[in-house]
Amino acid sequence: MNHGNDEDRLDEMIARAADIGKVEFDRKTWLDRLAAQGPSLDSRQMHHTKSEPHKKIWRTVMESRVTKYSVAATILVVVSLVLSDPFGLFGGRHGVVLAEVVERMNEVKTMTLKEKRVYYEIGKDEPLLKTNVIQYLSFDRGIVDEQYGEDGRLQARAYILKDPPQIVIVLVEDKKYVKLPLTDSAARLMERLTPRAIVEYFKAGDSTDLGTTTIDGHEVTGFETRDSGLFPISAQYRFLFPIKDIKWQFWISKDLLPVAADLEVTTGRGLFTLFKELRITCHDYDMEYDPDVPSAVFDPNIPADYTPLNLESTIEESVAWLGVGGLPVVGIVVRRRWRRVRQREVRMAT
Repeated sequence: MNHGNDEDRLDEMIARAADIGKVEFDRKTWLDRLAAQGPSLDSRQMHHTKSEPHKKIWRTVMESRVTKYSVAATILVVVSLVLSDPFGLFGGRHGVVLAEVVERMNEVKTMTLKEKRVYYEIGKDEPLLKTNVIQYLSFDRGIVDEQYGEDGRLQARAYILKDPPQIVIVLVEDKKYVKLPLTDSAARLMERLTPRAIVEYFKAGDSTDLGTTTIDGHEVTGFETRDSGLFPISAQYRFLFPIKDIKWQFWISKDLLPVAADLEVTTGRGLFTLFKELRITCHDYDMEYDPDVPSAVFDPNIPADYTPLNLESTIEESVAWLGVGGLPVVGIVVRRRWRRVRQREVRMAT
C-alpha cells in the first residue's frame, strides 16, 4: 500500500465518520514541517516514517495498549450514561405493569450488577475486546463502572459522579487518568438519576412482549425495544461516538424487579471508535437491590504516580508516522463541525 492510498483511505474514513465532507491531508507538507523541527525529532522515527510499509491505520492505533483501553473506557462511560438515562421508551399496553415496576424501583436507593461486555468490529466474528464489569449505582452519589479483562485484572474504572459533577476515567494498567466536567445538560440528567430510571425506558413508548422464561430460578417476563435517539450528548459531539441503534431487553421478576438485561449498541465511525463501526453487547446479571455500598467506592482516589492521559496526544503518537498528525485531524474535524453548527444556528436565527 502506498502513501497516497493511505491518505485517500484516511480522508474517506474521517469524512464519513464526522459527516463533514472531504478532508484532505498533504503528506509532503507535513513531512517538510516535521523535518524542519530538526534536533527535536528522533532520526529513527523519520527513517521509519519515510520508508516502512504502512499498516492499516486502525490496527496501528489499536496496537497501543493505552489507546485500546482509553477507547474502551470512553465507550464504557457512554454505555453507563445510556444505562442511566431516565428518558422513557416503553409503554402502550404494558404501561400499567411497567408503572408498577417503576414504583417498586423508586424504593431502591442503591444497586449493584455484573456485566459481560464485548466489543466487535462490525462484520467480524472475533471480538476486539472481551471484558467483565461490576457496576455500582447510587441515587445520592452516581455510578462506578469497573472493567476487568478476561484474566481478572482490573483494566479501567469509570466514575460518573453527582458531587462534584464530573466523569473520571482511571486506566489502572497504564497508570493514567482522565477527568471531564459534566455539562449542564448532563448534570441535569444526573440529578434525575435513580435506579427506577433503568425501567423508565420501558414506560413511555412501544415495546415487544418477549413472553416468560426462567433465569437463575426466577420466572421472568421480558420486554424489548429499539431506539437510536438516546445518546445523552449534544448533536455537535456525536461525531465522537455516533450511535446508530440501541436494542434493549429487560427481564422482570414476579416481585417487579429486573433480574437481567441485555443491551446491544451499534455505532458508526467516529473519533472515539477509532473510525471503526462497532457492535457492543452488554449482558447484565446478578442484580442486587439496596446493598450496603461503602462511600469509598465512589471516591476516585487517584494514586499519586498516575498521570493525566491526553487522548489527543495518544492518537497523534500512534498515527504520526503515517504522515498525518493526530492533532490536525482532531482540529480539522472539530473546527468544521463547530462551523457547521454555528452556520445552522445563524440560519435558524434569521
